[in-house]
Amino acid sequence: MKAIIFTNGEYHNKVFYANYVNKIKADYLICADGGANYARELNIYPDIIIGDMDSITAETKAFYKETRYASYPPKKDETDTELAISHAIEKGASEVVILGGLGSRMDHSLANIYLLKRFMDVGIEAEIVNENNRIRLIGRTTEFHFPIGTIISLLPIDGDVEELTITGFEYPITAGQMVMDKPYGISNVTNKSTQQIILKKGTLLMVIPKD
Repeated sequence: MKAIIFTNGEYHNKVFYANYVNKIKADYLICADGGANYARELNIYPDIIIGDMDSITAETKAFYKETRYASYPPKKDETDTELAISHAIEKGASEVVILGGLGSRMDHSLANIYLLKRFMDVGIEAEIVNENNRIRLIGRTTEFHFPIGTIISLLPIDGDVEELTITGFEYPITAGQMVMDKPYGISNVTNKSTQQIILKKGTLLMVIPKD
């Protein structure tokens, strides 16, 4: 099951998000609190709205009066996005895309990137997407089929990455290492139709920028 989570972040280009949602054809739509405000602007009907409901507007609540709500108290240990992620896992999602997860609040952006580990730990493919970036975590051998010429940055996110081998890139690595204070994985480029990333230890942050 493919799921989309709308978070209460930044959405600058409505056309981009409308086209993206139509393109991936998700089976299940989740709104994390104020993320419902942006889903309403796109005339998208979620399967559930989750959170403490402190950011959703009265107009949005009226628009989604027939939608299922899962309300939580404002004083809680989880963010609304984390609650939405837990719900996606419980529903048995195999793929998840988080929209609105990046913005000017660096703390919120980083927290959402860290939350991708929840999916990685249970074997669910997940990424954060906005108009300019696709972001995911890699903690095991993974194969991709990005078009030749795709710019991809790979950075260690929770300590050193050991025994790293990447193929299908302009700058390959064989049994190498990535450390957090030497970001040489920035702006690599695919040069084959199949790419493989192998690592023995650690986690990589993969960023695919638009330009």
